[in-house]
Amino acid sequence: MKTTVASPDMNVWNKFLLRFILLYFIFYIYPYGLEYIHNFKFDDFSFWKGITIWFGETFFGWEFNRNLLYNGFDSKYDFSRFSLIAVLSILFSCIWIFLDRKFKWYYDVKVKQLLRTILRYHVGLTLALYGLAKLIPTQFGVMSFDRLETPLGDFTGMGLLWAFMGCSKFYTIVTGLVEFIGGVLLLFRRTTFLGSFILLIAMLNVVIIDIGYDVTVKMFAVHLLCMIIVLLGPYAKNLLNFFVFNLPTTSIKEKSLFDKNKKIANYIKAGILILFSISLYHHKVEALEYAKEDTTPTISGEYEVIEQVRKNDTLKIENDGRWKSFSINGSSWKRGSFRLEKMDGENYYYDFKADTVTKTIELISKKDTVNSPYKFRYSKTGKEVVFEGKYKGDSIMVKTKSKTLLDYRLMRKTKLIRDLED
Repeated sequence: MKTTVASPDMNVWNKFLLRFILLYFIFYIYPYGLEYIHNFKFDDFSFWKGITIWFGETFFGWEFNRNLLYNGFDSKYDFSRFSLIAVLSILFSCIWIFLDRKFKWYYDVKVKQLLRTILRYHVGLTLALYGLAKLIPTQFGVMSFDRLETPLGDFTGMGLLWAFMGCSKFYTIVTGLVEFIGGVLLLFRRTTFLGSFILLIAMLNVVIIDIGYDVTVKMFAVHLLCMIIVLLGPYAKNLLNFFVFNLPTTSIKEKSLFDKNKKIANYIKAGILILFSISLYHHKVEALEYAKEDTTPTISGEYEVIEQVRKNDTLKIENDGRWKSFSINGSSWKRGSFRLEKMDGENYYYDFKADTVTKTIELISKKDTVNSPYKFRYSKTGKEVVFEGKYKGDSIMVKTKSKTLLDYRLMRKTKLIRDLED
């Protein structure tokens, strides 16, 4: 025997709850949740900024930096928006129910189908996007020199988690595969339960990790988890019967929002999937360009300064102007980057161009446009690399000891695994 996921017999409380959930998630998704639409300009379509700030200032007494709202993170701005959305959803739900009762409108089944359709596509497209970002590992980066040189105690919880995920391409790909498969399954009514069940397990893990490691997008994950729980709601009895009471289950059929005109539904679905595929392609092209391959691997590395001469004077280690270390292509997020750390602990960042044939390197500073680029010649003997040239108008010689990725124990231990993965 088959049953549908919607029942026409609803009391006032259930009517209110249904409308509240629908309105809350619509307000939440629009427009910031539409990140699976490539190059979508959120602020051009948003009406939230002004009223969200007003709501937070008026009811919570918060102050906002309008130029730095941290929209999309666990910020005061987002918590103010969530609270405002909840208030508006309660208000509009009450008005909606009043109008329904006054004019004797009965369409709760359609409201429920609309809610489930919106959640299926939103969660499905979102997690397919994030799953693909792990299948083609661009979300967490890789174990770069800058990450390997950061003392463990200097990591934030989120930074440590990103390093953990970036360390194993295999683990990242597996987690991405789960998210991607679950997301795709949600796009079809017949596989809604399977997709929701897979993503429930996946997102429970994500939420626990995000809370445990203080990831700054916890509420994003929590909202996705809540949407999945709503999708699994009609299947709750079946889950209890199967996993707890060892009883037979009842087949449940997901009804289409356009059950009387399936052609319209098929055209809309085809259009959404085509547009999403195009958008996904552009997302990945941009991500791969951002995390492009190292074009100068022979010079990339971490360099410890063992001697520095400026204007024929050898700088003592205690000198704050002396270089302590630098990395070339130290970040997997930005190839062509040069990070310089001085003895006082300050870091300076440059773009660079290198010619490995003539063994020259140029550092380009966005701040010092008068002296930049700084030009150096380098010579390499084993691990020792000497750089000579001009820096901020002064002649300089820097003798260094270089490290490659395999000089780190963590990378040697995972080399065999990485070779098998590649």
